[in-house]
Amino acid sequence: MLLLLPLFFVLAAHAEEETPSKVRRAIEGGLRIVQKGAENYPNNRDCFSCHHQTLPMLAMHDASEAGISIDESLMKDQVQFIRDLFEDRLDSITAGKSLGGRSLTAGYLLWSFELGGMTKDNFSDAFISYILHQQKEEGNWDVQTNRPPSEESKIHTSYLAIYYMDHFVRGADLEKKVKAAIAKARPWIVASKTHSQEDFNGKYKALIALDAPAQEIKVARHELLKRQREDGGWSQLPEMESDAYATGQTLHALVDGTPVSERDPAFRMAINRARSYLLRTQKKDGSWFVKSRSKPIQKFFDNGDPHGKDQFISIAATSWATAALAKSGITKIP
Repeated sequence: MLLLLPLFFVLAAHAEEETPSKVRRAIEGGLRIVQKGAENYPNNRDCFSCHHQTLPMLAMHDASEAGISIDESLMKDQVQFIRDLFEDRLDSITAGKSLGGRSLTAGYLLWSFELGGMTKDNFSDAFISYILHQQKEEGNWDVQTNRPPSEESKIHTSYLAIYYMDHFVRGADLEKKVKAAIAKARPWIVASKTHSQEDFNGKYKALIALDAPAQEIKVARHELLKRQREDGGWSQLPEMESDAYATGQTLHALVDGTPVSERDPAFRMAINRARSYLLRTQKKDGSWFVKSRSKPIQKFFDNGDPHGKDQFISIAATSWATAALAKSGITKIP
């Protein structure tokens, strides 16, 4: 009993820190950071960005769903910026060409269209066709370069391909091709070996997208839960410490993918511990800091976000953390 008391008091103290007003302030603080970063990004670059466009849009979308005001015009501007970038390249993209970042970029781009409320049209058709061209013989989709954590996982990349092809597909011919591609991907996903947290989260979401047997999904969920650290967070790799990127992404996946009927006491405790971790680690300016472990492949530019040369991974982490807090609700899961 004495050995359990310290952990009990730690969990109790963490639980006491969390109030609806504190969670709301944390979400609003994160929103200020990611909305400012997304708004400023087109002033510095004329290319699509997952860390300064899709993920901030995710935070905005989920915050709005939680009843928190966002810059609605900024969401529309992001979609329009992306459409303007690719409008004269759709034929090439349809043929499987002319897209830096390849399948991962295509998946994130379709994700941004979903978040922005874009309907199925010739743009989504083009990027679905691109993804179909990029599928590997083994059934998966690959990353172009190894820039962890967001650009290292074939599993998460494959999840994005599966989910967004299915989400945006239209027309009998394209539907037939997408159905065949997803069927080809299924055994690869089931047999895939997970290492990074991006892998674990991607496999969990992919199994749900594939409508896998309930037991397989439950096992994947258990894998996520058992990797939670004593501090309530998750780490990008087993040998690393917890951080807001891995924690926000995992918390979001768990809440989004777990039906209310399957949220047992252990699950609820894990979710509340993760929320407490994010509340404790947020900076006063509203951001979360994560140290980059990717080697730069482009000349650095300062987008005006916090954390200098670590700002791109940190704004991604801030987006995930903000979205996860919003997705899991203003109040604790009872």
